[in-house]
Amino acid sequence: MTPFVVVQDNLRDKLVDSRVLDGWVDGPRTWVRDRVGTVQTVQGREADIVFFVLSAQSPSQQGARAWAGGRPNLANVGVTRAKTSLFVIGNRAAWKSAGFFAALHRYLPQRNL
Repeated sequence: MTPFVVVQDNLRDKLVDSRVLDGWVDGPRTWVRDRVGTVQTVQGREADIVFFVLSAQSPSQQGARAWAGGRPNLANVGVTRAKTSLFVIGNRAAWKSAGFFAALHRYLPQRNL
């Protein structure tokens, strides 16, 4: 999941175009439409594993980070959809001071992969 529609659309396209889902799921386009979405579209759903994709990594995109971090429900929904594992993907240095994402930064392990 992601706070941004453009990131959602790009994730869906990349997953289908990469063909990584071929042989793993029936109907990759339907699969990504049902499982890759914005925070708003996945609200009320849960998954064992959630990948929370924070984009707007460019320093010039501070407004996008401020918008997403200024809404506590975006961070809350992102974190609470995961039953067992949460992976946060993004530029941690850029997001760690973006409103409510500062709390997420404090509670996540200090590792970079």
